[in-house]
Amino acid sequence: MIAFIAPLKFLLTTIMSVEQKITSGDHPEPPYPLHPSVVDRIDPQYADFYNKHIMKHQQVHLQPIEASRASGTLIPGAGPPAPFAKVEDYFISREETTGPRVRVRAFTPHGSTPEGGWPVCIYFHGGGWVLGTIDTENVIASNLCARGKCVVVAVDYRLAPENPFPAAVDDCWESVLWVLGQGKEVLNLDTSKLATGGSSAGGNLAAIMCQRAATLGSPKFSLQLLSVPVTDNTADTSNNKSWNENQHTPALPAPKMMWYRNHYLPNKSDWSHPEASPLLWEGDWSKLPYAVIVVGELDVLRDEGCQFGEKLRRAGVNADIHVMKGQPHPFIAMDGVLDAGKEAITYFCDALKKTTYPTSKPAQEDN
Repeated sequence: MIAFIAPLKFLLTTIMSVEQKITSGDHPEPPYPLHPSVVDRIDPQYADFYNKHIMKHQQVHLQPIEASRASGTLIPGAGPPAPFAKVEDYFISREETTGPRVRVRAFTPHGSTPEGGWPVCIYFHGGGWVLGTIDTENVIASNLCARGKCVVVAVDYRLAPENPFPAAVDDCWESVLWVLGQGKEVLNLDTSKLATGGSSAGGNLAAIMCQRAATLGSPKFSLQLLSVPVTDNTADTSNNKSWNENQHTPALPAPKMMWYRNHYLPNKSDWSHPEASPLLWEGDWSKLPYAVIVVGELDVLRDEGCQFGEKLRRAGVNADIHVMKGQPHPFIAMDGVLDAGKEAITYFCDALKKTTYPTSKPAQEDN
């Protein structure tokens, strides 16, 4: 009987898939049971939460963008925010690009300001450059602030398709310039201790900020925190192993990633642009900062994240690469229900402390 268990699971899951209603074209309606190709590989914690809280919801790439933006929480499963001293929003004017003012949110930790000012981490949310807001990853930002003992500046960059590439890149760069200038004074920052990070599309943007800074010679980032980053917008199921084997993964199946890409990069000629695909950057990789990269074993973006880290290592740059077993995209935002999410945030917070307080203790909280 044991030999028949796996085939039976495959058959039952397939039947469930076939029984889904087909509405517009070939698009099924919810529920969306886990695909047979991932059932036996996925983390049980993720599978349990998915089956209870995600499976019955419409997938974002199968409905109008407006519906997805209006639906509230982009990714359920986040834990509570970590405590911080204060949070303030600023609308910053541009120095080098055109467009509206950019909204940023600054989280300041408890404790006395260190001599020289607070270390700072500029953080970019995920959402495929199409979804997400400055609120999307408040939990991650608060943890980086509280546990990394630094000011975190989160950025509300413009979204596609209304504002396609390179609008998001421009907005993120303006946030870097603000931190180095007015933000340094307003927030009492030590910009010699400068980090950046982000998740998914945000990881893409963080990597690009480091590369642009390396090209220009300033600023000097000390750390890049990249969670499930998009590093190669030329990857697909035909040329990338993780895209092929995880094309039916939950959260970010291959068609959904292509949906994001086509909105953000409507001109295919831009797919290989280094400020869309940082893996393809032809600059001096030895000038890039230490990286902590976390990817999901079941994510289509797994291999390009690993390849980015391996390319850093070949250039002599330290890169910690963590492949989280059984995890689809984007587990770090699900720290309230996934041990892997908690672990990923801890990797980031520990790296922040290590790079920004290398020889001294972090600021002590006031009693």
